[in-house]
Amino acid sequence: MKGGLLVDACCGPCALVAERVLRPARGNVRFIFYNPNVHPFTEYRKRLEAFLAYMEAEGFDHEVLPYRPEEWMRAVAFREEDRCEMCYRLRLRRAVGYALDAGYKTLTTTLFASPYQDHALLASLGESLTAGTGVDFLAWDGREAYREGLQESRSRGMFTQAWCGCLLSERERYDRKARRPAPRNDTRG
Repeated sequence: MKGGLLVDACCGPCALVAERVLRPARGNVRFIFYNPNVHPFTEYRKRLEAFLAYMEAEGFDHEVLPYRPEEWMRAVAFREEDRCEMCYRLRLRRAVGYALDAGYKTLTTTLFASPYQDHALLASLGESLTAGTGVDFLAWDGREAYREGLQESRSRGMFTQAWCGCLLSERERYDRKARRPAPRNDTRG
């Protein structure tokens, strides 16, 4: 394997936080943007444009994978209560495949930047999906840098979103009756 770090990116603001936290590992870094969970398409485009603007401004190597929301729909159908796990699994599985094809030694995700994501579940899935592949999964904790990164993103004029991107999360954000308990966050990164 050629080595280097592959970063699954959910958005520009979280990529900014990841870059700040993971700066020492900057060497051979590539970001991939794969977000089949984001709906509607106009929301996806805003997030993509913010991601691309940040990548180009900072000179990061990056690639945008095809937008296929039907992949997310199939992954979560009839598993709505476990949709975050299914979404993480879908994204990370795609990222592991990319890492293997492109020869990256280490994989991580910008989802670790968010205090709203289940870090323990992300770490467990990442380790499970990379086991025996020759790709190491890097879990990290960017929650302390999140607010500062969000402020910097806004000062740069970057689009910042108000929910994870999926239809069900959007409904929960705006419909109090549909809300479910927040995921448990631990201190493991």
